Amino acid sequence: MAVLDMLNTKYIILSPGEGAAPIAQQNPGALGAAWFVKEFKVVANADEEIEALTGFVPSQVAVVDKRFATQLNGLNISFDSTATIRMIDYKANHLTYESKAGSEQLAVLSEIYYDKGWNAYLDGKIVPHFRVNYVLRAMRVPEGNHKIEFKFEPPVYINGERIALAGSIILILLFVSLSFRELKATSVKEKS
Repeated sequence: MAVLDMLNTKYIILSPGEGAAPIAQQNPGALGAAWFVKEFKVVANADEEIEALTGFVPSQVAVVDKRFATQLNGLNISFDSTATIRMIDYKANHLTYESKAGSEQLAVLSEIYYDKGWNAYLDGKIVPHFRVNYVLRAMRVPEGNHKIEFKFEPPVYINGERIALAGSIILILLFVSLSFRELKATSVKEKS
């Protein structure tokens, strides 16, 4: 159940028995879009990371592959029970959160970690994020009130948008040029 909780699974469909209709049951343990953990555990590799998900409490512990351990250098979590982090806006390519904490925290976000194109921003400045619990995103959040954003900005997409814009401008210029020539040709015929 812990893995379903960290993936923010709100409902579980159960089959009460043969011939009975399936029932949707609410999962009271769903952790929401983001939360702060009390501690982290560094493991040797991805295999150990997935093994560590058995019997762990995702609301308390983040399991980190040692490849990402440098992101945790100097982090000494002093858990703040009044700290909050919540999602305030969701778009497929732009996620926005608000956080408030009295000390630096480690935030786990219930979003699949994919480093190719996703950038994390803290108060408008790009910051690193990393993988925890084998599949989720995490980042260090300093004390205070902050706006956290994740934007999908792959270079291929941005270049494609630029090419599409240039193509649209060329097409519009071509249309205007042809229209102007047509008007000019029509006025020459009318004069003769």
